Amino acid sequence: MPLEPTPDVLRLHPDGDGAEELMLVQVTRFKCGSLAVGHTIHHAVADGRAACNFLLAWGQATRGAAFDPVLAHDRASLFLPRQPPRVAFEHRGVEFKPREEKKPGRRSDVAVVDNDDELVVQRVRFSREFVAELRSRASAGAPRPYSTLQCVAAHLWRCITKARGLDAREITRLCVAVDGRMRMRHPPVPEGYTGNVVLWARPAAAAGDLVSMPLRLAVELISREVARVDDSYFRSFIDFASSGAVEEERLVPSADSSETVLSPDVEVDSLLHAPFYDLDFGGGPPFFFMPSYLSVEGTVFIVRSFSGDRSMDAYVPLFRRAMDTFNKCCYSLAMADARL
Repeated sequence: MPLEPTPDVLRLHPDGDGAEELMLVQVTRFKCGSLAVGHTIHHAVADGRAACNFLLAWGQATRGAAFDPVLAHDRASLFLPRQPPRVAFEHRGVEFKPREEKKPGRRSDVAVVDNDDELVVQRVRFSREFVAELRSRASAGAPRPYSTLQCVAAHLWRCITKARGLDAREITRLCVAVDGRMRMRHPPVPEGYTGNVVLWARPAAAAGDLVSMPLRLAVELISREVARVDDSYFRSFIDFASSGAVEEERLVPSADSSETVLSPDVEVDSLLHAPFYDLDFGGGPPFFFMPSYLSVEGTVFIVRSFSGDRSMDAYVPLFRRAMDTFNKCCYSLAMADARL
């Protein structure tokens, strides 16, 4: 069983290339009696929490147990646009962008990348003590402690930016997923909703400023942008997406699944609160969980470690040329208060 993020992991994962299905599952059985469950779900219809809810329900069904959380599918009543629409925020250039006409001979983002450099996905383990100290330093002087995710995300954002060697004036954005189940109130979204309720917070800074500022200022920047994506923002997005403006202006989603290099930006996907440890098909909980190998530079997954010591793992894809610098700063608490 491959336990490190290498291309070998893809052998345990269903190949979705060209598939029209919304979900694919692959079960791989080993001679020792263990099994691996690999799955992929189209993010247009399901987010990470919905995928986890599905797997939990599947395990509960095999054991004859009641569904917990209770699954909900009523998308229409949960996301009704208001009448009249009240678009209070700008969604053009954020969730939507103008359709780009492809011109003959235009090179893709992949083509301009140094083909001699290798993309490496590295698993970084942060101990419980490291995370606690990082959070303490990042929250110094704040009215209340910042969340663990925001502190770790800010730390990784700074280290990745330093490792890339960006021009000091280049703008880098951190894309942080915000779950509407925790934000929407009128009406509230059930915990067991099996759809997609994620929008993105996008704090931004010049690369030179980001690596020069102390960690606490980077966390403050993230916290402020995450707080802005509240119930009113979600409702404004629903109203705009349903207003007809998307079709009239030929807008398309700003998220581009074909991108393989996010630099200068970083995307952080957190599965810290996904209860994968509760998954049970009748043979007990899993002994290991990891995101599948995703060779997209700058897309970071953060999960709880299955080591049992309350540490966490971050899966960080970067070009090999950046890894030495990244490793020198990502495990250093001194870097939290210093210029990188």
